[in-house]
Amino acid sequence: MASSDVTVTDEWVLGPGDTPFFTKRWCPSNEEPKAYIVFMHGFSEHAARYDHFFRHLAAAPSSLHIFAFDQRGYGRTGHEPLGPDSPEVKQWKAEGRNVKHEKSPKRKSGGWAKALPDAEFFVRREHDRAKGKKVFLWGHSMGGGQALAFATRPHPPPSKDTLALLSGVIGGGACIRLTTPKPWALVKAGGLAASIGLGHMLIPAPIDYDGLSHNKEANDACRVDPFCEQIGSLRGLGDLLNGGGTLDSPAAWNAWPKDLPLLMYHGGDDPVTDPKVAERFYQNVKAEDKKFELLKGMLHEVHNELDPTPQNLAKLVSDWVHAHIGDTPDPVPATNGSTPVAKL
Repeated sequence: MASSDVTVTDEWVLGPGDTPFFTKRWCPSNEEPKAYIVFMHGFSEHAARYDHFFRHLAAAPSSLHIFAFDQRGYGRTGHEPLGPDSPEVKQWKAEGRNVKHEKSPKRKSGGWAKALPDAEFFVRREHDRAKGKKVFLWGHSMGGGQALAFATRPHPPPSKDTLALLSGVIGGGACIRLTTPKPWALVKAGGLAASIGLGHMLIPAPIDYDGLSHNKEANDACRVDPFCEQIGSLRGLGDLLNGGGTLDSPAAWNAWPKDLPLLMYHGGDDPVTDPKVAERFYQNVKAEDKKFELLKGMLHEVHNELDPTPQNLAKLVSDWVHAHIGDTPDPVPATNGSTPVAKL
């Protein structure tokens, strides 16, 4: 894959609540995209961590258009927010638009009450951009749980009209329940803190970086990345744990639109989010078109595992998306020596 095959664009977008969001998009340089994907990253990370992986999917033969945004409180959206003298802010104000400036937005995610409306905004925005091409929602870990929640909420957001814009949902390593559950008191503290106005209080949320993947280089890069600092707001952590728990229930399984396709994949030895619970969601969810892939021996960030696992994952996603747009990409066989993939 030559660098000229893929165009990568960084852009600040004025989103819900007049908040500027840092965004990235990957698209094929020499042809029209086959489909559009909106991607939601995980806890304490950011969109740029997926650059190498998404280049595979944007290049031929997959030729997918992938849009990702640093979620509220994360990445450049939260750590390096635009200042009032930035060209983007000046342009927005010249257009008569309001721009919200928070003094310290880092890790103030607002939980699902903010994340789901933000996702709805970007789904609608990318649908308009797609001009008839099909649109999919994809999330990893925290973002994977949010993507599943997007399709199962008992009330807006999202609206039924927005949900109908999607041609499928992809949940990777979805955070439904943690592999090692947190103490009950912490789970309850997030909801309580939010109810009394302390939802933005920050607390440590450490993880074992070596449990992310078998790729030491990728793990060490995350360890020293200032945007991957392992802290979170009480509200955000509370929704991560309590909200994920609501997905592990008949109410969520039965709420899934039957005609909305679902792809889930999970590292079989994931020490962060529980693959057994993800499989239970898959088995019980009412989607008529659904698929689950357990990648045996893999850890939490399958896309960052040692080669050839990321390439095989890209093929899995690409083949599934192309099957749901009525197209078949030119065959690219999985790399020799690939990790066994169990189809469940």
